[in-house]
Amino acid sequence: MINIMIADDHVLLRQGLKQIIELEEDMKVVYQASDGEEAYNLAKNNSPDIILMDINMPNVNGIKAAKMIKSNDPKNKIMFLTIYNDKEYLMEALKIGVEGYILKDADSDELIKAIRIISNGGVYIHPSLIREIESLEKNECKKDLTDREFEILNLIAEGYSNKEIADKLFLSEKTVKNHVYNIFRKLDVKDRTQAAIYLLKNNNMYNMHT
Repeated sequence: MINIMIADDHVLLRQGLKQIIELEEDMKVVYQASDGEEAYNLAKNNSPDIILMDINMPNVNGIKAAKMIKSNDPKNKIMFLTIYNDKEYLMEALKIGVEGYILKDADSDELIKAIRIISNGGVYIHPSLIREIESLEKNECKKDLTDREFEILNLIAEGYSNKEIADKLFLSEKTVKNHVYNIFRKLDVKDRTQAAIYLLKNNNMYNMHT
């Protein structure tokens, strides 16, 4: 079961999202927060699997709340669900290290897809915002990744676990772990989320929404 918290100051929106999400048999909205401070306290004490968070909230806004939640426990998975489609907020979200950024005009299928990708360890950015990431300054591919490492990096970005990658590519899990270690070292990243974000920034090589 994917346990979800919704943080938004609009009660009707929270209730609507809850109804949509709980149409899925393996998803449940277990907590709701009306502002960032309440979201932080609930996350700190309960650790839901995914936090859907608005940016514009009273008292403590979503950006500050996400920073607080990530500082307390970087393993908390956060997806901003917002009306803001500009580069400033997207850049701030990527700096914080949130796993998702989706607009409130997304349809229900896209929302569920995003939740599943994030739950599986991937990163989801609303497709209309991909061009914003493409406009970011791109580092030259320092990386010297082998074809196999690049293949595994693609699967990491799609949310596959090491075991799932091993099964898919007919490799041992130990071999996959070694490849993942080398990928992180070459990209100079610390975890799977940062690796996926790197891939998004270099979207000319791979588009995770295809």
